[in-house]
Amino acid sequence: MEELERKFIRLILNRCLNFNQSKSLMIHCDLIEHVRFAQKVKEEANRMGVMDVCIHVNDLDDIHEYLQSNNLEDIILNPIIDRTDWNDYSLKGSGLLFLNTVVPGLMDDIEPSKMKKLVDEREKSTRYYRANVSKYTFPWCIIALPNERWAKSIFGDVEDAYEKLYLNIMKMCMVDQEDPIKAWEEYIGKNNYYKNRLNEMEIRSLHYRNSLGTDLTIGLPKTCKWINLDKTDAKGGIMISNMPSYEIFTTPDSRTTNGIVYSSRPLLYNDCLIDQFSIEFRDGKVVDCHAKKGLEVLRQLVFENENADRLGEVALVPYDSPISNTGLVFNETLFDENASCHLALGRGYSNCFKDASMSDEEKIDEGMNVSDVHVDFMIGTSDMEIEAETKEGKKLIFKNGNFNI
Repeated sequence: MEELERKFIRLILNRCLNFNQSKSLMIHCDLIEHVRFAQKVKEEANRMGVMDVCIHVNDLDDIHEYLQSNNLEDIILNPIIDRTDWNDYSLKGSGLLFLNTVVPGLMDDIEPSKMKKLVDEREKSTRYYRANVSKYTFPWCIIALPNERWAKSIFGDVEDAYEKLYLNIMKMCMVDQEDPIKAWEEYIGKNNYYKNRLNEMEIRSLHYRNSLGTDLTIGLPKTCKWINLDKTDAKGGIMISNMPSYEIFTTPDSRTTNGIVYSSRPLLYNDCLIDQFSIEFRDGKVVDCHAKKGLEVLRQLVFENENADRLGEVALVPYDSPISNTGLVFNETLFDENASCHLALGRGYSNCFKDASMSDEEKIDEGMNVSDVHVDFMIGTSDMEIEAETKEGKKLIFKNGNFNI
């Protein structure tokens, strides 16, 4: 595992963040136990000549204790919540590395109103970061690291649950390959075929159907383009922002969504679980939603955040994909969204337009959604069919959950 970790760190620094372009780094940890990994990243970055490295921790257990012991009105910006470092380092074009994790059920006893207040306060300290992250003004990458509680929620109370989860993470990130960077370059080449084919079709709308009951039509702007993990930052450096990433995505016309969509995997939003849910749209806006678990949290997300009742992302992922083929549900969006076709409520992607000279106002006129939130949820199934309205007429681009192009 130590050798795999070394390869993982080299993949992150050399390919995902590309330190040929950036000479400083901020590492954010969700748990104090992941500072050990962050220190290893820092040591490797130092060897590469990157001496300005900041390790920032917002420990989930500390946040839980804080929310439990404080009233709603007493939740204010403080060291437990503050993420000003995200702003400071993104402002100077640094690399940003996020070490995410999941602690199942940790926030189940916290009122959703407290969670929303926490997020609202936290966002005050990250305005520049949030305004620029989807523009790739600076290189950034999200990875996920295991913890014992998360591992046992997936594999049960067995001694090697942690090692099993860590090994799965390494495999999904191709770190078990002899040369992970080469493996990702080869994958990007194959994935670019589908991205380029989608762009050639000039798709105007997508119609989703499956046996869960999904029957949803989404319009796309005439000027949108499909993109994937093959990205460059503002300085021209190649980067991979999600490790792993198996999606091809674009931004929809947020005014044109109609029908109903059913979730195919659980959604963890602000560390609260939402499961077995459906969302109904009319003329772009959510008109109703249901959930067997987490309905109050879902309704708060949709109806209490400006423009979170509209879509900001459409992403295609084959059902026959490395993460899906593990047969596991991770209850962690980074993995689950890359195992399944998904959509996102809230903020659209300004970089998903063919004309780079378009102003934000022009993109909004084309239907790009503007919101402070961006929340992915999974909808892909083994029987998903997606029919596209293209310049050549209608074409079934997804059949039995996989690409048909």
